[in-house]
Formats: sequence, C-alpha cells, structure tokens
Amino acid sequence: MDFIFLNKKSYVTDTAKSLAYVIEDYNRAVKDGARQYNEHRKKAEEEINSGARLTKHRINL
Repeated sequence: MDFIFLNKKSYVTDTAKSLAYVIEDYNRAVKDGARQYNEHRKKAEEEINSGARLTKHRINL
C-alpha cells in the first residue's frame, strides 16, 4: 500500500509542477500580448496625432 501512495504523491507533485509551468507560460503570453497591443496602440495614436485619418488612410503598424 505504501508503494501505491508514493506513486500517487509523485503524480500529484508532477502534476503541480506541470500546472505551475503552464500558468507561468500563460502569464508570459498575456504580458507579451499586452506589450504588443500597447506598442501598436502607441503607433496608431502617433499617426492619428500627426494628421492621419483612420477612415481614409491605412496605418502601417
């Protein structure tokens, strides 16, 4: 019985490690997405402030 308990405990530990890795990766992806969004928004705002109109001009991001 102890052997089965140890295997389950090891499985839970491995699962927790995997879950922590997935959460880290998700947080990294969200931060990267937010950074990219902010960069594109800043470029668009700069173009608009320099006189571009969104309805008639294409803004290269």
